[in-house]
Order: sequence, then structure tokens, then C-alpha cells
Amino acid sequence: MFYIGVSHYYATGEGVTIYVASGSEKSIRASIPEYFHPGLTILTPAEWLKAATGDCVDEYHQSDAEVLKTYLPMLWQQIEERALERGCYLDFFMKHHFNYA
Repeated sequence: MFYIGVSHYYATGEGVTIYVASGSEKSIRASIPEYFHPGLTILTPAEWLKAATGDCVDEYHQSDAEVLKTYLPMLWQQIEERALERGCYLDFFMKHHFNYA
């Protein structure tokens, strides 16, 4: 099964750090530093789309989907493509940090 995992951390005055990884649940957990695991959301592409529309059990999943759509729109477009089973399933990892100032 192909999953996409996202964890983000907001530091007051420092902006936000977002980790994103794909693959199996085990490989995602291995890619993202353990410090970020408490806020880690691991969903299939189709589950990410459901979370974005509010069709999810966990309200944090909806919040995480909004973070992706807002801050990483190109990645969100890829999630939509994967949910429609278009393209190929490449494993990826990224760390993105930006300041609000």
C-alpha cells in the first residue's frame, strides 16, 4: 500500500517545518525524525482527499490536508493525481521550513 505521511511543527516566531514522505508506513516512520512522530499523519492519497473535504474521523487529518494544500500546492496536486491512480508511485522525502516574517 502506498501512503503519504506528513508532520509539521509550528515554533512561535520561527515559522513552520513540514516533513513529507511516501512509501510504506514503516519507511515513512523511518524517514521522519522521531521528534515529529506525535503529530504524524499517514494516509493514502484517497484518504488525503477525503480529509480535505472534511470526510474524516480525525479533525487533525483535515487540518494537515489544509496545511498541504496551502503551503505545498504542487505536492497537493500530485496527491490528487495519485488518488485518481494516475502516474507512478515514487517514494519521496522532503523537509520544508519557512518563516512567517
